[in-house]
Amino acid sequence: MTRDILLALAVFFTLSAPLCALAMRRQFAARGRINLPLAIVIGAAMHGFALVIFGLAWADRGSLGDFSPRALYAFMASGTLLIIGGAAAIVAGRRAYASFKRVYAMKEDELIEHGIYRWSRNPQYFGYWLMFLGAGLAGRSLSTLILTVIAGAFFHGLITWVEEPHLKRIFKDKYAAYSRRVSRYFGPPTPSTS
Repeated sequence: MTRDILLALAVFFTLSAPLCALAMRRQFAARGRINLPLAIVIGAAMHGFALVIFGLAWADRGSLGDFSPRALYAFMASGTLLIIGGAAAIVAGRRAYASFKRVYAMKEDELIEHGIYRWSRNPQYFGYWLMFLGAGLAGRSLSTLILTVIAGAFFHGLITWVEEPHLKRIFKDKYAAYSRRVSRYFGPPTPSTS
């Protein structure tokens, strides 16, 4: 029963995600930023989806099958490390932004290139994805791992269809140079050739 409710919530959040992306795209085009009500909806959807993923990983635990005790420890250890690494990436991204309004795209006054943004243009999305993957592995939950793939596809679409075009419009050549230097998700920076 709990698993079914969590799956229904996951489907709800998954289906609402494109509507949030469309609303973001429209507000970026019209206003150059998003307003507070949309930021609240997006934040609630993202955090709600994260809570559902963690709950589902618990409620659906073991659905990948039976494993030896050694394999179970490996799943738990790798999942825990991914969750911790993902949380660290999210926190580092928010610290670099240093503003609630920047985190939720309500203020676009500076291209953030310091801190974790030297290694990732999207550390918060990357961090959430790592946490979802970690939860799926730690719980050995097939449905959580499937939703993690869907979330990754959505994050990629949101980044490439909504956020990157917006940042290119605002920061122009500076963003183009930054995107050549820094990986979309995570990796060592490429030295600047300019």
